[in-house]
Amino acid sequence: MEHHKSRMGYTLCMLTLFMCGAVLFLIGFFPASYSASEEEKSIPNDRPTTLHGIKLEPPPPSYDSFILFLVDALREDFPSATSMPVAFARACEKLTLHVDIPTVTMPRLKSITTGTLSNFIDIALNVGHTEQLEDSLLHRLKQRNRVVSFAGDHTWANLFPSEFTRRAENNDSFFVNDFYEGDRNVTKVLESELEMNDWSLLILHYLGLDHIGHVEGNESPKVQHKLKEMDESVQKILDHRNFPNYLVLLTGDHGMADGGGHGGNTPAETLVPLYLYSKNCSKPSSGSKRYNQIDLAPTLAVLLSVEIPSLSIGCLIPEMLQSLSLEHEMYAYFYNAHHLLNKARVKFGHEKVRRSDYYTWYQNATLLHRQLLLPLRDGDGSGTSQVLYQNAKLNYIRLSREISGLLSESLVKFDYGFIVLGLSLTTATSLHIVLSVLFLDITDQLKLDSLKAGQLLVCTAMAAVLNVASHIFDIIFTSSMLYSILIVVPLALSIYITFDVAQALLKIALPPVYTRRLKLSIPLPLPLLVCFAIRTFTLGSSSFIEFEYKTWYYLGNTLILFTALRTLRRRITKANVELDGRHLHKIAYTCLWQQRKIFVVLILLTLMRYLHRFHAIRSTLMLFSLMLLWARLRKFSQLPQSIASGAAFIVVYCYRGLNGQVQFFELPPYLTSRIMVPTLVIFWCCLALVLVLGYRAALPQTRLDKRFDEMPPKNVLLQLLQANLTSSLLLAALLQKVQNIILLPTLLIALDETYKLCDAFGTSARKFSVRLVHVYKIIMTIFVARMFYFYQGNSNSLSTIDLTPGYIGQTSYNPAIVALFVTLNTYSAEIHSFLYLIVHTLRSDLRSVGIMQLQPPYSIAADSLVAPLYASLVMLPAAFYLCLMVGFRYHLFIYSVFSPKVLYDCYTVLVFYFVFLITSLYFKLFKQDA
Repeated sequence: MEHHKSRMGYTLCMLTLFMCGAVLFLIGFFPASYSASEEEKSIPNDRPTTLHGIKLEPPPPSYDSFILFLVDALREDFPSATSMPVAFARACEKLTLHVDIPTVTMPRLKSITTGTLSNFIDIALNVGHTEQLEDSLLHRLKQRNRVVSFAGDHTWANLFPSEFTRRAENNDSFFVNDFYEGDRNVTKVLESELEMNDWSLLILHYLGLDHIGHVEGNESPKVQHKLKEMDESVQKILDHRNFPNYLVLLTGDHGMADGGGHGGNTPAETLVPLYLYSKNCSKPSSGSKRYNQIDLAPTLAVLLSVEIPSLSIGCLIPEMLQSLSLEHEMYAYFYNAHHLLNKARVKFGHEKVRRSDYYTWYQNATLLHRQLLLPLRDGDGSGTSQVLYQNAKLNYIRLSREISGLLSESLVKFDYGFIVLGLSLTTATSLHIVLSVLFLDITDQLKLDSLKAGQLLVCTAMAAVLNVASHIFDIIFTSSMLYSILIVVPLALSIYITFDVAQALLKIALPPVYTRRLKLSIPLPLPLLVCFAIRTFTLGSSSFIEFEYKTWYYLGNTLILFTALRTLRRRITKANVELDGRHLHKIAYTCLWQQRKIFVVLILLTLMRYLHRFHAIRSTLMLFSLMLLWARLRKFSQLPQSIASGAAFIVVYCYRGLNGQVQFFELPPYLTSRIMVPTLVIFWCCLALVLVLGYRAALPQTRLDKRFDEMPPKNVLLQLLQANLTSSLLLAALLQKVQNIILLPTLLIALDETYKLCDAFGTSARKFSVRLVHVYKIIMTIFVARMFYFYQGNSNSLSTIDLTPGYIGQTSYNPAIVALFVTLNTYSAEIHSFLYLIVHTLRSDLRSVGIMQLQPPYSIAADSLVAPLYASLVMLPAAFYLCLMVGFRYHLFIYSVFSPKVLYDCYTVLVFYFVFLITSLYFKLFKQDA
């Protein structure tokens, strides 16, 4: 290899700039608020009081008491005559609500209380709970000094900190291991509120069902027990003596996917029930009618006799208006239509609205409404025509639904200034690092991996001018002067990198005159590039994104098989020349036998899918997995470390046994709960011991053994990285599901065997190339990592995120620990594959592949080639997908399919960024012989 300069710092800079560009893109593509640019103040908030000269009186509250009984993750098919007999049998109406994405709690509560759609980026804000500063149903009630009580999920208290008269929120709603305690507290508040009877609206938010789904799935037996508990709470309300005139709404904020999670767009997640209860109600109509969740806000506003929230774009639910008189019912339809029409005028302009069909519907409806009111005001109710009533109602409903649909579509807003800036930064950094890896000559000539002060100064001046122009012409919107100034930094860096890329591309495109022709610094194997290109271009299809795991399964296994067959062919060809055709069958047999571990891995992964459901087999499989993983880690560890890691694996099995997930000694429940925490303490002690034993080589004060003083810096680095890898795998074994622990050792086996194939393929080639071997290993590592990522059960749907690992050993919600554990569990294959590739590269010696005299050392490529090439192959598909997002921004599935995928891709790069940051820090401190 000709160049040995470490490029970890350069690669880290490119990753940092890529992440900055991705953040800017997400800010532009998913603005934090839909209504920021709407002139909401120009929309009248008061209720209409006249209709074509006839004075109108807003109806009084339809019921004395309203109860919103919200069961988190209550999907449509959960309530039934068996699971919730009282709630199912006594419902006046059984309706269905369609929930918009993202199907997580905070944006759903916004839709229920404001009547507008939430932004997709709210799924990221769901953990932080930003305060709801906009108008809402609760704000309207507070303005009229109405008593509103609340108990349940503390998300409500964060969204509405001062709108409740009385509130009793859960201390920790995100602690998913709480199945019953929080719900029992809500029921206690319910019982006390039923006795007080001074409130207009009581909101109850039960969380136990959602927690059970996250931890044990939708098929857990605890789901039925929880539904029975909810049924009993509904019965307490319906049978209470203090409520002669009430309306109870039983619904869910979102549904639950088949795996127990939520956040996606499947019917199980987007359809929730809406059961209505009141005194002397009529029997429910046959068939379940479907409405939108945003329709609750305007309907409840009319029934509560308050103004419709200004942000509302929902329609009325006719079945909820049956208690109103004919005059009051027509007023409700008129008021909602009038409100939506005013929003349409502000949004689309008066002239466009006047020329529209729905404005004609509005005129017809108001004229029919006036004709209907005249005989009622004269006291001649018998003269009212049912035809007038039905026609006016039909026109109002049709008008409302049409405008609601148009307003929903118009809420999609993009800040193209930030989008362009983010795309230019991500695309330029991706191309920059790719070109610097492929063409080392250009890198040296243009100094791509070093900072040029003069060029940076010029680009900063250009960025300042461009920033001022962008703000003058409203291309970029910033909320403060500070942000306007800070935006110069990414602008300058984007121009700087784009200029570098343009120079490099010109040098490549133009024929050389006074210099030699540019050549690629690394070989590009065509089969691997074809597979990588296929994977990248399939990102343009929604079907390929939904079923991306099939792409990786096919391409990954194809690459492994293709490499094995090419290696076998070359070996046979070489043996045919040397042995003159003799013993070829023995050569073929030997080559196939060497790949036996690959077949064992495939068999184990296949068995895992079907046999883990059996309790005894699951226990045996877990024991075998832990033993296999311990055996694989022994080659990274010395004897004391091996003993400590073995003890840690034993503790992992004991912990799963105490949870009842594998076979274990039968212990009383009180004893099990007591020894659960000490068991985890022992695990953390073993994990700490593994780290201490691994790090002692780098600590001079602990070098009691003379052989450590003689250890070269590269070996110190290797030992530290191996200690990190071992510790990470130990922690992953604790976090993984029982059936997924087998993935940890099989991942190491698959990588090992793949690397052997790459080494054999390189040495059997006519002309040996170290770079070719590295390129093969890097691309194969990426494919194997993605295969195992999907083997774990992950997908591009947010509902498959497993939150349970974040709460192992936790007694409360700690966002940092939960995020760390969930990330380590979800991206286990990605993290450990990269770490294993670096460790393997440092451990490798070319004598193992038959070449002893090649200099410089083979392992020198870990920081000069492997790291930058791996980073470029991670960044390039993500940058390509961000460009596709702009093209598909008006696609039908943009928020249901494409948007979750872009969050996954950006987070994948972010995870790699942090792993790379830590790794580069170790290289900087301990690799002194490079």
